Amino acid sequence: MKVTDYLVIGAGASGLAFADTVLRESDAEVVLVDRRSEVGGHWRDAYPFVRLHTPSAYYGVDSLPLGRNRLITSGRNVGFYEQANGAEVGAYFEAVRIQRLESSGRALFLGRREFLNHQAGIARVRNAATGRVDKIGVRRGVVDARYQEASIPATHTPSYAVDPEAAFAPIGMLPERVGDYREFMVIGGGKTAADACLWLLDAGTDPDRILWVRPREMWFTDRAGMQPLEQVASIMNGLADDAEAGAHARNLVDLCHRLEDAGRFMRLDTRVEPTMYRGTMLSRPELVALRRIGNVIRLGHVKAVSAGHLLLGGGVVAIPPHTLAVDCSARGLAASPPVPIFARGSIRLQQVRHNSPTFNAALLGFIEAHRDDVAEKNRLAPPNPYASTPRDMARMFARTWATERSWRHDPDILRWVAHSRLNLLRGLEERTGDVAATAASARFVANVAAAIVRLPQLA
Repeated sequence: MKVTDYLVIGAGASGLAFADTVLRESDAEVVLVDRRSEVGGHWRDAYPFVRLHTPSAYYGVDSLPLGRNRLITSGRNVGFYEQANGAEVGAYFEAVRIQRLESSGRALFLGRREFLNHQAGIARVRNAATGRVDKIGVRRGVVDARYQEASIPATHTPSYAVDPEAAFAPIGMLPERVGDYREFMVIGGGKTAADACLWLLDAGTDPDRILWVRPREMWFTDRAGMQPLEQVASIMNGLADDAEAGAHARNLVDLCHRLEDAGRFMRLDTRVEPTMYRGTMLSRPELVALRRIGNVIRLGHVKAVSAGHLLLGGGVVAIPPHTLAVDCSARGLAASPPVPIFARGSIRLQQVRHNSPTFNAALLGFIEAHRDDVAEKNRLAPPNPYASTPRDMARMFARTWATERSWRHDPDILRWVAHSRLNLLRGLEERTGDVAATAASARFVANVAAAIVRLPQLA
């Protein structure tokens, strides 16, 4: 029977980031299991034109850079830091497996394995290829990297009925089917739908030939305010905007409008009040391009797609001939109910700092390696659920800032955060001569305490 310190269930971005850090910060042994045959999680099933919506500079595992921190020189994101595409992310995680995990001599990846259960220090894992059930002894804990697992287009089942005769495809099939149709009906109002629309526009599709079914509108974050490294003042300025709006907003609508006025938030249609927030980024040129699509259907959620008709909560819409309906309704990261992250014999990876998934997993690996008391570990890392609405967002921001303030008496945590590659504010402390960064930091400090109190009241 194989024996290890940690059994990590799920070898996606979070599972790998946790394993990478706990290996570096301790002498522990780690076994990772995943139902896929390769590491990388949902990136192995991503649609072909997907890219990170964050800069590569602060994504992945802490010990290995992703990309070369280059600036984009063409397209709608010119001047921003590079965002790896799906193939690049997949190759990166394979390099992590070889160069960082298995080269340590203390880590092993087992693909095509299904975790069954864990009792009394013994985990049972089924081999999907053979059906054999193996036992793995676990000395310290089982790490569940699936608790907030993303719902992605490739493995997502639509929540609505689809007639087999309907011209219908998930976003991943769009490139191979685009030449067979004259018009396209994009279903969804979030990042995936925006990606599909931008891809169609780049492929030369006339905006008038795109029908966009948006059951709800979303608040997007301006990508310009999330640029790291030499542009890290942009992130600090955005956080200062968040804190200032949180400290002074009269209600949730006023909070979002203050952030919109500051240039932090954007919406596709200024005539419609968004009810969604997922932390999704767009650049201003991307927003301008998406606004060219004027055929927007707002009749609630889709109930059924048939040959020739779309049934929605608020009515029926005819689907023009030679139109392909494109499903972009997968939810993304799960807003699972918060539970204590650390327990005796188990760890459930969850968000701590908002909208920083791999940073959070690596941070939890550091805490696990340097703390023994379960209560102390949970004090340092209270769960912070992902947001779906502005109400959730307000709570989420406040939880992040309250947690980070609680680290003031933990110098090892502060030191690790300051130097972590995954910390989006990395290098800020060194920019004492940067007037913009200094002013933004002062504005954040002046407002964050009031925002921590005010935002939960708004929510």
